[in-house]
Amino acid sequence: MANMNIFGKDWTDLIFKGRNKQYGAYELRKKSGKHTLLALILGVFFIGLAFGSKLLYDQYGDLIAKKRTNDETIEVIEVMPFEEVEPPVEEIIEEPEPPEPPEEEPAGASKNVQDELEFKEVEVKEDDKVINELKTSQDDFDDETTSGQKDQEGDKEDGDLKDEKNSNTGNASKGSQGNDRSDKFSEDPNKIYRFVQQKADPMNGMENFRRDFSRKFRTPDVPSNVKKVSIKLRFVVEKDGSLTDIKALDNKYGVGDEAIRVLKSMPKWKPAKQGGNVVRSSFTWTITLAVN
Repeated sequence: MANMNIFGKDWTDLIFKGRNKQYGAYELRKKSGKHTLLALILGVFFIGLAFGSKLLYDQYGDLIAKKRTNDETIEVIEVMPFEEVEPPVEEIIEEPEPPEPPEEEPAGASKNVQDELEFKEVEVKEDDKVINELKTSQDDFDDETTSGQKDQEGDKEDGDLKDEKNSNTGNASKGSQGNDRSDKFSEDPNKIYRFVQQKADPMNGMENFRRDFSRKFRTPDVPSNVKKVSIKLRFVVEKDGSLTDIKALDNKYGVGDEAIRVLKSMPKWKPAKQGGNVVRSSFTWTITLAVN
């Protein structure tokens, strides 16, 4: 028992004694020595074949390659260069460039601009010229204000002056009360005047008003190729001097909106006067934004 070979048949028979030898384990155990020997031989053979092939290739590979090169016929193909075909020359007719449109270009961002605001006021004429002009050409100025005196016929009996329509003064000797129509303002109190005898004006003067307006004005985004933008503002100076009904007649690049915003924040003006009475007046203002 002590000298029994564990790889021999006797050891296998001893292990499977009294057991089923038909299901395969007995046969595998019985032939395991042969299988191990066969695997060893095949392994050595394939390893030797690999090393031998490598040695043969290193020793005789160059000779085989040279012989193959000598046996093959090399055909030389000459490649001709491409001929450059020049395209036909078309006659180019130069068309005159259209003139650049003034001031209006596609909107783009223009930062760091130095702006200069210029203002133009409505021309106001002297009192006598205004009255004469309104009488001849202005239909909406329909009051009967006159600058001259009218010849009146005297009353032969009492020695008083009489008006053809109504007497504006009473009879002093008889103690009658005067009509006093000449001291009353016959126009609609809500009428807006375009031409007045005394124009509306900022409290601190127009120069200070322009300076404050320019200081508060924030330049909107204007295209870099636009050098000047002009807009018109129209507003009403009320009897208390406040500015109402502010409108931009044109709004280029948002300049009109910004001008309206600044004008609403400005202080009150001194209202206009017509015939010695405070009236509402319309004011038109042209603003020019020069971009450098």
